[in-house]
Amino acid sequence: MESVVRDTHGGGEDGTPPGARNRWLVLAVLSLSLLVVALDLTVLNVALPTLSTEIQPSSVQLLWIVDVYSLVVAGLLISAGTLGDRLGRKRFLCLGFVVFGAASAVAAWASGPEMLIAARALLGIGAAIIMPSTLSIIRNVFTDRRERTVALAVWATMSAAGAAVGPVIGGVMIEHFWWGSVFLINVPIMVVALVAALLLVPESRHPNPPRWDTVGAVLSVAGLIALVYAIQHGGAEGLETQTVVTGVLGLVMLGALVVRVLRVPDPLFDPRLFRDRAFSVAVGSVVLAMFGMGGLMLLLTQHWQFIGGASPMESGLRLLPLLVATMIGAPAMSVIVPRYGTRYAMMIGLGLIGAAFFVLVNVRPDTEYWVFAIALAGIGAGAGCAMTAASDAIMSTAEADSAGGAAGIEETSYELGNGLSVAVMGSIAAALFRGEMDAPVPGVDERSMDAAREGLPEAIVTARALPGAAGEDLKRRADEAFADAFGVTALCTGILLLLVAVAVAALIPRTAGRQVPSGEGGDGKGSAGAEGVGVSKESRAGEGS
Repeated sequence: MESVVRDTHGGGEDGTPPGARNRWLVLAVLSLSLLVVALDLTVLNVALPTLSTEIQPSSVQLLWIVDVYSLVVAGLLISAGTLGDRLGRKRFLCLGFVVFGAASAVAAWASGPEMLIAARALLGIGAAIIMPSTLSIIRNVFTDRRERTVALAVWATMSAAGAAVGPVIGGVMIEHFWWGSVFLINVPIMVVALVAALLLVPESRHPNPPRWDTVGAVLSVAGLIALVYAIQHGGAEGLETQTVVTGVLGLVMLGALVVRVLRVPDPLFDPRLFRDRAFSVAVGSVVLAMFGMGGLMLLLTQHWQFIGGASPMESGLRLLPLLVATMIGAPAMSVIVPRYGTRYAMMIGLGLIGAAFFVLVNVRPDTEYWVFAIALAGIGAGAGCAMTAASDAIMSTAEADSAGGAAGIEETSYELGNGLSVAVMGSIAAALFRGEMDAPVPGVDERSMDAAREGLPEAIVTARALPGAAGEDLKRRADEAFADAFGVTALCTGILLLLVAVAVAALIPRTAGRQVPSGEGGDGKGSAGAEGVGVSKESRAGEGS
């Protein structure tokens, strides 16, 4: 089948603009690949107990099996995005498919912890190549702003869908096969995606790429990996000396990267992107929106599994209102953004997420599921709105030739927000839980109380080991303590997200992203570049309705 276009700037043989033919089939290929990558972020959680029994990793090795994927992804996203602009986005995307598929096969048949850690690192490399490539190809293939908003809505929905169905698919695979099947399922999908990409996706690259900034790339990779490592381990183990030193080192390297990007003639990414208020606020909003959502998934899973006794697969199924609402909220932005602009779209999204957290403030151990379902629906709809509007602002600000760098920045903001969420919200909830567990429980010795104060899972294990009423009373106290901590954390997060929505209203120009239809005083062109905001050539010139 013929590609959409074989060159970034040239049209088809009949004079049609780039991306005017098979663009929706291209989107299907990109969406499939993103779905698998997003699924891999959560599917491992279900397999951990089984693989721990089979390959018997140490506690440190188990931590690396979980963490190495996100560490590698976060560190490589910006550099991978800019490399795709230079080497060819289609070529780089296909490379990502090969790496991800091969790493999945290695992970599925891993014979020991070291082999699985290496495979997870390779999976992270493949994901880091695929994720920004999908966004930059969308930016180049969908030349019409309204159609691109729709495409970004589909992209956002697939990202949410993968994360939501990961535990469900993982549970089904573990129930019928062995733990490695959660990785092996990726292989045939990557093969199909590779063949489809070779047939359908157009090749595009920067026509005159600047000189590669090796020093900037090293600072970016090392700085981001160090920072994300410190965030993850600080949340799990507290502010130990190693964690603090690693975090400071990461911040120093990222500070050096900022200085270098501003001074060298050929920086790793274009710093002028951040002069656009819509771009800068959108990046910050993605971090904070993910901050709200990532920690919530952790707390909800613990509530359902340790208090309610749900299985991992049942917990995954209970997240479906989030997915369904995202599938409604994201496509709605294809109407709201062109008509009312980025500011209103992001305000709606962040406001919905913040309001949904207030629904969870009074959660108790026996709270019925419909309360969670309402909150998840609000969060899903809000996330669909906010993420789509933010992606539209970020990718429309960037020049098509350097879209990979902007895509890498956006994807990195997702990873940082999620990492901060689990670390900060998890730490706040843990501190509140310990405070609620300070008072002794009658019949429970101090050693058992100290073990129970470590967290809800530890409290449940300790309670089961105690005889009679003492174990029941400890379980009841732990359930109530966790519910109290959950409510306070939800309240703080809801307030934060509403404040972010107010900041969006104050900082993003009213006309950013808005496209004035012909007959309303405009010429049918977009007005994303109003109010003195620096934007791409496309936004300055306007786009067809």
